[in-house]
Amino acid sequence: MTSRISRALTACALAAVAVAPAFAANDLTGTSVDVNWLFPDAAHSVADQTVVVGAGPEIQCAGGTVGTGLCTQFVDGASIDLGARTLALSIDSGTSSWTNSTFNGYAFSGLSAGGAWTGYTLSTDFAGLNASRITFSPDEVTVNMTGIAPVAGQSFTITLLTSAVPEPGNVALLLAGLGALACIARRRRA
Repeated sequence: MTSRISRALTACALAAVAVAPAFAANDLTGTSVDVNWLFPDAAHSVADQTVVVGAGPEIQCAGGTVGTGLCTQFVDGASIDLGARTLALSIDSGTSSWTNSTFNGYAFSGLSAGGAWTGYTLSTDFAGLNASRITFSPDEVTVNMTGIAPVAGQSFTITLLTSAVPEPGNVALLLAGLGALACIARRRRA
């Protein structure tokens, strides 16, 4: 009888372990993310930089188009900070605007290495930046800043969202474990 209960508990533990990753929080920390400045359209990159997501800003530009990577394009001082679930850009000095074109902005790609993203929310104080300027896929987010004139201190933060729905295979395994428990309980009563 004790071995039956032990097997039932083992089955439940295995089912819980299988389902746990589906409910685990996705996290970009420690992953590599490609950040591209796209101009004059979304197909052309004028500067790119691959960063490893960690504490503090991953890209810090002094402005004046000096530096390397994306900093060669920033007229204003700016920083790009990627977090566990966030993509953020802040402008330190607002003296220039993003030139009008088909597309002038950023693509953050390689995001699926941090998890299965299902959507996003946008928080910003840039006048004119709204959800219609964001393109989302689970692996890439693009932000079209064309024509926006920043003011010092303005920023945007995109928070990546996940679904709490587990994979069908994990649900099946959980149900199998619960079924095994029910069978053992029924035999125990008989």
